Amino acid sequence: MQRNADSKTGGACGEPLRLSYLVRDLISLGVRPGDLLMVHSSLRSLGFVDGGPETVVDALLQALGPQGTLVVPTFTYPTAGNPEFVFDPIHTPSQMGAISEAVRCRPQARRSIHLAHSIAAIGPLAETIATSGGASGWDAESPMRQVFDRNGRYLLLGVPYQNLTAMHLCEVWLGLPYRQPRTSEGRMRQPNGSTTPLISIGTPPLPGHAGSDYNRLGQRMEDAGLVRRGPVGNAIARLLNAHDLRAASRDLTRHDPNGFLQQGPAVTQLTHGHTIQSPKGEHCVLDPTRIYGAA
Repeated sequence: MQRNADSKTGGACGEPLRLSYLVRDLISLGVRPGDLLMVHSSLRSLGFVDGGPETVVDALLQALGPQGTLVVPTFTYPTAGNPEFVFDPIHTPSQMGAISEAVRCRPQARRSIHLAHSIAAIGPLAETIATSGGASGWDAESPMRQVFDRNGRYLLLGVPYQNLTAMHLCEVWLGLPYRQPRTSEGRMRQPNGSTTPLISIGTPPLPGHAGSDYNRLGQRMEDAGLVRRGPVGNAIARLLNAHDLRAASRDLTRHDPNGFLQQGPAVTQLTHGHTIQSPKGEHCVLDPTRIYGAA
């Protein structure tokens, strides 16, 4: 579905995308008061947002209402392997984009203690989710598994399924052989400034891994009518339920044990909207010319 920009969509002819537009688009997509919602996002895909990422967070919280819980990845895996890296739950920035960092910085946000794969959450379930589990960000007790098991919803806000970490969670849940636990040790900064050991259990792919194609399952779910799609500003937004993802991933791997793996030189191309590559990653948009900043 394509939509022409006009004064009601926001961002038309340089007009800023305002809070009310974002809230309206999120509600039209299907975000509901009281939802448990994990969001993966690209700020620039939205177009020019008046107030930047803070406005996007305000819109998400307004759409969810006081009984809803917002969860974002605040992963630090790009630098967590550096021997000099020290994870500070309070001060270490998210490396998953401006919107996730804006959530992390909110006074009411709670962040999990994970060296490479922490999450931040705001809302009634934030404390429960952020403090669940132990050293693994992926096992049955982990914060991300909490969202999965509670039939939370996932919102891809201007990004493809390649960004949906719940796909990796499905691989772990299904026990796919190329994902094996691996323990490492890092350091964490305490409130008094001292550092202590921080054990981390990840599930990196084994050598020879063909590469992930999570778009393949996502497109299958879209074709089956299991994903709500719509515009949020200039972004293509996709909204799906955890239980649908669980069932679809089980069905895919029963049919093809390598269903999550890349089958050729490129991942599956999504049929809705435009997927644009930039140095910041991939952006799913209505209009490539309305990506904010240099693509």
